[in-house]
Amino acid sequence: MQQFALDSDSDQVVPGRMPRELRPLADAMNALAARARASYDEVSFSLQEQRRLREELQTVAQRLLTVQEDERRTLSRELHDDIGQSITAIKLAATSLTDESLGGDPEARREILDEVIAIADQTVHKLRDLSLLLRPPQLDSLGLEPALRGQIALLSRNSRVRIELDVAPVDERLPAAVELACFRIAQEALTNVVRHAAATRARVEVALADDGRARTLVLRVVDDGRGLDPARGGGLGMLTMRERAAQLGGNVVVVARVGGGTEVVARLPVDGVA
Repeated sequence: MQQFALDSDSDQVVPGRMPRELRPLADAMNALAARARASYDEVSFSLQEQRRLREELQTVAQRLLTVQEDERRTLSRELHDDIGQSITAIKLAATSLTDESLGGDPEARREILDEVIAIADQTVHKLRDLSLLLRPPQLDSLGLEPALRGQIALLSRNSRVRIELDVAPVDERLPAAVELACFRIAQEALTNVVRHAAATRARVEVALADDGRARTLVLRVVDDGRGLDPARGGGLGMLTMRERAAQLGGNVVVVARVGGGTEVVARLPVDGVA
């Protein structure tokens, strides 16, 4: 009986000595073996891809939970350390107005009232700043540029970094999801500049690119700081920026500039986004 063997390297059915009349059968067996190998490889790749996607989804979910916990921790600290202490100070000052030792001294009472008013004003500003961090009201009512200017003004008050903004004119409001993603990415990038970059200047540029097929909102944040190693990914903040862009089908690229500084470029698709 004629012997046949499967060559695992070439997916060929290799006969020992094959009569001519059996060649069509051998060719058919070779083709069947090749299809079997291809099907096996396809199924194996599909399983590996599913496993990779599950692991990636778990990683992203864990990152989002971490970000949420960090935001809650920050909010709790701000409310306790700043707002809570301010309200306590107002209460103590107001209580002191009932102190009988003041007697009928109007000047002493006026000083206490002035202190209460000053602390109340500071508390209002702190609440407004905290509200901007959570969600800027200008973003919904006025649009992206006013919201960015408000964020830059807030950061400029609390740092020595000079931040410039250049927003190319756009004839229409962009989708809310695109404006929010652009704002949050710019906010995160500028926060990194102020906290970690040791920069003195930064520039934010926003422009709408149109190649005739699709429109893309391009955000650039450039600083003159000590630079960022793109290979390290920039920590959780950079991961958050990339995930925000990816949710819209966009991307974020971080480049360490020659001579110092960092450039963050986000590209966010506009068309087809609700």
